[in-house]
Amino acid sequence: MNSILHISKTIFQKSQVGFAAVTIRMSSNCVFCKIVSKETPSNILHEDEQFLVFPDISPAGKHHLLVIPKEHIVDIRSLTSKDIPLVQSMEQVGLSVLEKTGGDPRSCLTGFHWPLHSVSHLHMHVISPQVEGWVKSVQFSGCFFGSTESAVKMLEGK
Repeated sequence: MNSILHISKTIFQKSQVGFAAVTIRMSSNCVFCKIVSKETPSNILHEDEQFLVFPDISPAGKHHLLVIPKEHIVDIRSLTSKDIPLVQSMEQVGLSVLEKTGGDPRSCLTGFHWPLHSVSHLHMHVISPQVEGWVKSVQFSGCFFGSTESAVKMLEGK
């Protein structure tokens, strides 16, 4: 049986005045934590103190981005109402990167897979202009996917 080891890593992050050491809680076997720590390569389109944005490796549309917090958070259901600003910030960052990469923020889908997800690290999908293909349409249907708006409503009740 695999157990998840939660670790804190000090990473060096570029800031306005050079590089700063930042300690972030990560999981030792999480692929997204490995992208954050640069152990696993990825086409990072945006990085700031709190988030990374990169393309989904199995895109559901012409533009399909993932927005992840640098800190390891299991999923949307592990958050509470206090975390609504985090979710809103993820959406703002994702829409900004979408626009910079040629997508249309006015014609997109943002949200999270729940109750099932393939990676147990909070990640928001940003897809524009629409989900393509019947398999992806099922994966991003209301049975397996909730919009950012529905996630915020769910969190308001917690």
